[in-house]
Amino acid sequence: MSRALVIALAAAAVLLGPAAPTATAQYPRGGARPSQQAVGTWWDRTAPPLGRKLPTSRYYSIRSDLSPADTKAYADHLDVMYDEFARRLVGTTGLKRRSPEFPNVLMFAKQQDYLDTLRTQFGINGIGSGGMFFVTPRGAGLAFWVEGLPRQRVHHVVQHEGFHQFAYAFFGNELPPWLNEGLAEFFGESVVEGKRVIVGQASPQAVGTVRAAVEQGKHIPFPDLLLMDSARWNGNVQSQSATARIQYPQSWSMVHFLVYAEDGRYEPMFSDMLRRLNNGVKPLDAMKQSYSLDTDAEVSEFEARWKKYAVELQPGAYVSARGRLEFLAEGLREVWGKGARPETLEQLKAAMREAKFRFTANAHGYSITMDAADDANFQVPDDAVNAKPAVIELVAQKPPKGAKQRKLEDEHPTPPMLRTRNLRPNDVGIQWYRNPSDPSEFAFEVVVN
Repeated sequence: MSRALVIALAAAAVLLGPAAPTATAQYPRGGARPSQQAVGTWWDRTAPPLGRKLPTSRYYSIRSDLSPADTKAYADHLDVMYDEFARRLVGTTGLKRRSPEFPNVLMFAKQQDYLDTLRTQFGINGIGSGGMFFVTPRGAGLAFWVEGLPRQRVHHVVQHEGFHQFAYAFFGNELPPWLNEGLAEFFGESVVEGKRVIVGQASPQAVGTVRAAVEQGKHIPFPDLLLMDSARWNGNVQSQSATARIQYPQSWSMVHFLVYAEDGRYEPMFSDMLRRLNNGVKPLDAMKQSYSLDTDAEVSEFEARWKKYAVELQPGAYVSARGRLEFLAEGLREVWGKGARPETLEQLKAAMREAKFRFTANAHGYSITMDAADDANFQVPDDAVNAKPAVIELVAQKPPKGAKQRKLEDEHPTPPMLRTRNLRPNDVGIQWYRNPSDPSEFAFEVVVN
């Protein structure tokens, strides 16, 4: 594989190429072992002692410079998702392994270490990515960084890329991009709570992006998306074209349609398509055979059904609430740092609007911007799961115990809690963490109440 090809594929955050020889911990071929490398590099710092192997979870070999607690938390999360991939993709379809499995995970505390290690150890340009699954002649694995990011955002990355890692063993490079990325986003949008995975809930941003594209006639026609190869897909991403901004969410929407539309009518056909792909049937042929799409007219009619589904699909309350809590926490942190002290959601809304607060998060291939001027960003949408309307509220922190903690709180007060009420299956909230090196700064996580 040429260096140019490696860099081009890595820009799409999914790098698939020739298989490395084993599924054990990967070292660059022809390069030095960790003990021979420059002292102070991430690769050197995370090397196991001589004569010992890298630590493992149930399914993965782990190389990490995160704290032991954070390393275990992400490893446990990956293990839960692995079980979910296996249950949904193998347990229901009987897929057979076609390629080696590369269960290697590289966890980086800092983005620069992530970029430097991918470049020096594997010849990959990781700029612009939060994580990736890669296979190169010099090694293979899943890599991601966490610096300054809420855990929820990191989870989306590792769930998306973790799917690519799992799927490679069953499909190699043969999954069509729309299906590979659509399934990765389907699992990326899921929520893990303990050992339970909540799938299928749609975020307002994904739903709104696809609905607007369909209503404005800016979606990608079915035949174009079904026939799009990896070169075109990655070329769109690199050029940041209008097509790139819709191809990820539309692919997610198509998978959602094929799994859930018309009370799951198409799901058995979806499983059949995966089996055909696993058996080496060409992607377009596999879809036409599984869904009995024998003519162009039938493909067009099937596309019309998806478009109707995409326009009518409503976001799920649970995943929406988690996303909006993250938006509100970002806004609260900003206005709090400028001296505002909101005690209610209405006061927070006013402070964020006075600051003209906007928040942009980068998703796979496109960006999502949320604006304090939009009332919807302060609400939880209704859905069939919630018996009562769910609401978001601010709750004052309890007074700390101990003179030292009270003094610290007086000097640098912690923002109030943000939490939901009446949300199902669980209420969620924001947990704040004070920066040990700068007590005036705070990080946060979305947690189950």
